[in-house]
Amino acid sequence: MKKILYIALCSTLIWAQACVQAPSTKNEPAKVDFLMEHKVRQPEIFDGKAPMLILLHGLRSNESDLFAIAPMLDERLLVVSVRAPFDAGNGRYKWYDYPMTDPQQAEESRTMLIKFIDQLVQAYNADAERVYVGGFSQGAMMSYSVGLTQPDKVKGIASFSGNIPDWVKEKLAGKSELSDLSVFISHGKKDRVLPFTGALADKDFLEKMGVNTNFNSYETAHTMSRQNMMDFQKWIKAMING
Repeated sequence: MKKILYIALCSTLIWAQACVQAPSTKNEPAKVDFLMEHKVRQPEIFDGKAPMLILLHGLRSNESDLFAIAPMLDERLLVVSVRAPFDAGNGRYKWYDYPMTDPQQAEESRTMLIKFIDQLVQAYNADAERVYVGGFSQGAMMSYSVGLTQPDKVKGIASFSGNIPDWVKEKLAGKSELSDLSVFISHGKKDRVLPFTGALADKDFLEKMGVNTNFNSYETAHTMSRQNMMDFQKWIKAMING
């Protein structure tokens, strides 16, 4: 079953990469000094300011990774896939060293992302009230680091095989500030990189903080399955519809 899910996901991603179009810049000002490298899929259905999904790749990957799922997502979404700021060699990047040796790296990535969100909203005419950030593994940790510390910037968080690091909990916004935040958690029960028990603990922690939490588990390892994508599609569509 694990092999079948892996093959299905790979086939889907190959198809998606073939369908990705060159990013449009029709809403981008002539000169924007962006803080971070990124790829963009403009919304195919546009009515005023677009809801925006920001995708953050995992450790030692790049912005092309999660951008492959863009064609599968709601046509109303502006999808932005971001490159982490620290070079990991051979066209790969990281948000911080793992295991963490320099806490300042993670903080630099977090503050850069928060500023970058404002740039994206302005540059691509996005709806600042409907910004969602999601990532895989270390990218999920960074998504938590932005949304749980600056819930005024983010409406929803998606965690694919990630967890909430202790350093994020130290910077956590107040419970009342988190009450309007929604979180989508997806995690494989056979994950040996970031164990499933951590995801269960995150669910309990978020619910105690009053965060609207959508929890999904799969019979998979440290990966994103086809069912995972289907569940996420359903969640993000519901978020957009309000």
